Amino acid sequence: MARPVTYKVQPRAASIKSVGATTGKRGSCVLLHGWDADGSSMNALCTALKALPQAAGWNFYTPTYETHLETFVAAANDLLPKLRPLRSPLILVGYSEGGVVARQMIADGLPVAALVTICCPHLGIGSWIPTPDPGSASVSPFSAELKALNDSPAESAQRHLYHCFGITCTDVFGDHPDDGVVPIQSALAAKLGAVAEQVTIHLDYNRHRAGWDPHLRGMDPNYLQPVLDTCAKLFK
Repeated sequence: MARPVTYKVQPRAASIKSVGATTGKRGSCVLLHGWDADGSSMNALCTALKALPQAAGWNFYTPTYETHLETFVAAANDLLPKLRPLRSPLILVGYSEGGVVARQMIADGLPVAALVTICCPHLGIGSWIPTPDPGSASVSPFSAELKALNDSPAESAQRHLYHCFGITCTDVFGDHPDDGVVPIQSALAAKLGAVAEQVTIHLDYNRHRAGWDPHLRGMDPNYLQPVLDTCAKLFK
């Protein structure tokens, strides 16, 4: 019998991929993925944003960073040096955990023109969601890392630049004030003071069971017209 091949699981090295040419002189937009994903998961939304007439002259990037073996704080520390050289102004679009990675980089001094978050656990994911690794545990409602971020004076001073989008749904069991993973109050940063925008997107599952599918729709531009509208204004 052949001996098994053994691989050591190591944290994924942070990297950043440009989407198209990087010759635009108007600024940079960086799309940050969620837990258990990589930069390619943001391709559909990135394509929709690049297609906006107002996006002409902007550069687009889809980074990849560790979400399992590291906390969002470590992921932000890994990624920050790769974002600093990008052409400003800088607009960040963070989906799910990507939103708190973005906020941590802002707390660490990254200057941004705006942050757009979608289904982001600003106050933590739902208490019913298991947290089997450091990455998911760092975005739980009981996370010391998340509490430290939410208490950060440097980060709170930038929250007027935040545009927060959350998803709720109706399915066979009734109305749900969450997307299956993130409660709407968390997605809207309800306890973090004044932000630029708070928008709820509601999905009707036509008497089918929703589960955590609404959370996944937060990456699908077909359900994110309010996000596209906000980004179009920011790109002007």
